[in-house]
Amino acid sequence: MELVFEAKPKKIKVKVSGSEYEMRVPRISESEALQDSVVKADPKDVKGIYTDFFVSLGLTKDALDSFDVLDFQEFIGFVLFPKKN
Repeated sequence: MELVFEAKPKKIKVKVSGSEYEMRVPRISESEALQDSVVKADPKDVKGIYTDFFVSLGLTKDALDSFDVLDFQEFIGFVLFPKKN
């Protein structure tokens, strides 16, 4: 018997005000680097760090700019700490 696990690139669909966007799921190393950057950053720079991170994963800056504060906070948790259904 042979057990095989295949890790394939995964995508996240993001719906913003009726428009749909697609981005890739971050790698573990990217998530760790992001968290290190956020911890070391001046608080006024944290939003920009997250924005740059999400843009690097394929989400547009325009989509992110249309989030309200609550959406942005929830989105961070959704991407970095996903829950499987």
